[in-house]
Amino acid sequence: MNDATATDNNVTISIRLFGAFRQFGDDSTVTVTLPGNAQVRDVREALKAHYAGDDNALALLKASAFATDQAVLDDDDSLPEGEPLSILPPVCGG
Repeated sequence: MNDATATDNNVTISIRLFGAFRQFGDDSTVTVTLPGNAQVRDVREALKAHYAGDDNALALLKASAFATDQAVLDDDDSLPEGEPLSILPPVCGG
């Protein structure tokens, strides 16, 4: 479950933060409220508003992917019901 709660036509979801996103706040999640028919792109837009004014966070958001425990999601994918949603910053390594 992605800790989603629905009210009226909106849904409130918690997005798990990993890697470099942890430096932008004390919590390991960010909660946003979106229309019930929201797509991943709507989550990205909500996070742009959440991190407004922090150029480093916005640049990281632009390069990051969203995923459930089962799959990486495209921006035009609908939000999955009952699955946790995470934002995955890019990583490097050898």
